[in-house]
Amino acid sequence: MSSTPVRLYVTGLGAISPAGAGADALWKDLSTGTSRFVELAPEYAGMKPGVLGGRVPQDARETALRRLGLPAGAPARTASLFAEYAALEAVADAGLRPGDETLRNALVCVGTSDGQADALEDAVAGRGAGVDSFRSCSISDGVARSVGAAGPAFVVQNTCASANVALSCAIEMLRAGVTDVAVVGGCDPYSVKNIIGFSSLQAIGPTPCRPFTRSRRYVTPSEGAGILVLQTERALRDGQEPYAELLASSVGNDASHPTAPDRAGVAACHRLALSEAGLEADDIDVIFAHGTGSRANDAIEGELFAEQYPRAAVTAVKGTIGHLMGAAGAAGAVAACLSLRHRLVPPTAVDPADVEPGMNLVTGAPLAMPGMRYVQSNAFGFGGNNAIAVFRSPS
Repeated sequence: MSSTPVRLYVTGLGAISPAGAGADALWKDLSTGTSRFVELAPEYAGMKPGVLGGRVPQDARETALRRLGLPAGAPARTASLFAEYAALEAVADAGLRPGDETLRNALVCVGTSDGQADALEDAVAGRGAGVDSFRSCSISDGVARSVGAAGPAFVVQNTCASANVALSCAIEMLRAGVTDVAVVGGCDPYSVKNIIGFSSLQAIGPTPCRPFTRSRRYVTPSEGAGILVLQTERALRDGQEPYAELLASSVGNDASHPTAPDRAGVAACHRLALSEAGLEADDIDVIFAHGTGSRANDAIEGELFAEQYPRAAVTAVKGTIGHLMGAAGAAGAVAACLSLRHRLVPPTAVDPADVEPGMNLVTGAPLAMPGMRYVQSNAFGFGGNNAIAVFRSPS
């Protein structure tokens, strides 16, 4: 048995986010630093008004419904709508079609934090949701049906690290020979529970997420999905041009605190990711930070970047599209692959004069990086869930 790891390539990308429907819309907003945050309606009597969030626009929802063959206004569970749309886009981007022989035994793995949140909230409010309609596994089952995959299909729920955990599961199964193709990523819908929880923690408010700045204060909750098609080297078709090679997606859980990040746990996950990718910190060209805009998270990440990754360019997509919760790592992974394709690092949507000293943060305009080779994408979550994916240029 060969000790050489099976090489895994990203051949298709799909996304839906506050930027709109499609990975191209996401890349356009990231490249221009265009944020489309809206004021959220108070969810309970004592909630302060003016809280900002990210919502998938109505026209993007209608585009997703059409792609799924559903009429405008048709009832659809949001998590499934987002995940299935992004999966169909990713499959088409890979040059495949639903039901294609290449997809017949494909793995489907979707990370999510809140699953079918709107269905559960309907049930709690007595709005008639069926008992089975809020089961999270219905998300992966729906994606599998949409793309015509009959291989293993499951959901992982590891808070805001979920999508990168899904990538880790895919790596293990593809390298074990379970299948040669995976449709993998993350999704999360708008969740009333989340908004109430963040409000009680005073973590959301009237100013947007400002990652790694002196004035950072609030997280900007958001929604959407990102999906990647992974193929082993032997499953690649003639003419396919991969976006990236996926080297690792390393997972740790320090379980140090229910909400606060732990520096030692985050640092350990960074070391594990580099070890599994066979790299040193100096090899990393670009880091897509978790970058929530919160005081504690950004301080820990920023210190690690300054100490261990001084040459890496850093960017944080949450300043543009907000925090997609369980889909955050998927958005970062899609953006990382697009960066490798375009050899550009999109800017963090913050005032350059406000950036914390010592941060090599890309701001203002995209940074051209013709020699970009290795890109890291971070995703961390409540409960000490940490997961980091590492990608390499395919050429």
